[in-house]
Amino acid sequence: MSVIEQASLDDRLTALIESRPEAITNPYPLYHELLEHSPVHQLGPTVIVSRYDDVKLAVREFRRMSSQAYRVGSRAKELRSRLAPEEANAFDEVSAFEAMYISRADGDFHQQLRDISMRPFGPRRIVEMRATIVQYLDELLEQALGDGADVVDLVPTVMMRLPVMVICTLLNVPLEDAPTIKSWSGRIGKNRGGVVVADLMDAHAAMADFRAYVQDILDNNRRHPDTTDLVAAFMGAEGESRLTAEELAAQFVVLLFAGSDTTNALMANGLLALAERPDQWRALCQDPGLVADTVEELLRWVSPVQFLWRVTTAPMEFSGVEVPPDATVMPIIAAANRDPRAFTDPDVLDIRREGPNPHITFGYGPHFCLGNALARMESEIFFSTMAARFPDMELAVDPSELEWYGNAMFRTVRRLPIALGRDRTSS
Repeated sequence: MSVIEQASLDDRLTALIESRPEAITNPYPLYHELLEHSPVHQLGPTVIVSRYDDVKLAVREFRRMSSQAYRVGSRAKELRSRLAPEEANAFDEVSAFEAMYISRADGDFHQQLRDISMRPFGPRRIVEMRATIVQYLDELLEQALGDGADVVDLVPTVMMRLPVMVICTLLNVPLEDAPTIKSWSGRIGKNRGGVVVADLMDAHAAMADFRAYVQDILDNNRRHPDTTDLVAAFMGAEGESRLTAEELAAQFVVLLFAGSDTTNALMANGLLALAERPDQWRALCQDPGLVADTVEELLRWVSPVQFLWRVTTAPMEFSGVEVPPDATVMPIIAAANRDPRAFTDPDVLDIRREGPNPHITFGYGPHFCLGNALARMESEIFFSTMAARFPDMELAVDPSELEWYGNAMFRTVRRLPIALGRDRTSS
């Protein structure tokens, strides 16, 4: 038994929230312990809920719960109280900026942001992106396989690059700016409400750089109003609701982060899961029609967004436990998606799973992910392409040797050496 497994439940939860590598490698035993023994768990200023019905309630409720948990509520107050004056100022500025994210907005402001942000995510535009996704994937695979190596690592060469290229194209961001924007977005996203002061201060610096970048684009748009760029995609026609420079920058952070990091996690962690289960991989290779079901099962099983943060604005009840107003609540989506009360054999990855698959990976209710159609299409293209071209794919290392990294909310395997075998599409 490892040291992390011997630690108390509170210590293990703290390690997870702090994104320690030993905790994010395999958080599922911890989730099951919560599900069975402490479904409503008090961890300092935070109430953690894990069962499917409770998580679904926390995610969909918008009258008695707020998405502003990084700015207000019991946990935010406790984290801010630890900070020195300069750090507290950074905390306030970063949390105020993040409060403008569509994923963290409430009420009328959230609806306004959602209406505007739907412009580049309309069904017609998403369908038009299919050919572009196929083209980008083919180009990236060609580059990754260029030296003819028997074993390749597609995480840095394909999985980390494809999603950000796609979301930048959708938002009319120049591809040459994608690495810089990805860096800013990642630095801001790494901050977890001030848990690690160094990450908070780095997020504060990246936020300032991103603001300046967006302001330059706004200034260029005013000089050249006939151009079609990311401002046009979000700002709309004259007389419609418009975003301020601050609001525009905030939307790009969250859309680029959510549109790239989550899809990267789904593809990388999903390919690992399939490589570890040759029967599932062979089933997909033999029946390409299973790709949509495969993606849905991977969305449930991988849960690219492991958990969220909410704060109560009125009394709430979870599994018979009353939670007072102003309490920070952490609904664990990944635990809910493995809850045996909602899924048969929840720890079994089964791409032929019978019946409905009511995972809540994309949320539920007013905050249902507006990019869900793009994520599904992008993932289906990736997995169907890999199955068609590399049916003999095998994991080239022992799974215990793999390293997991990143914010625990978006835990991702850092590298994934794969023996692809013969490319079935090559001559």
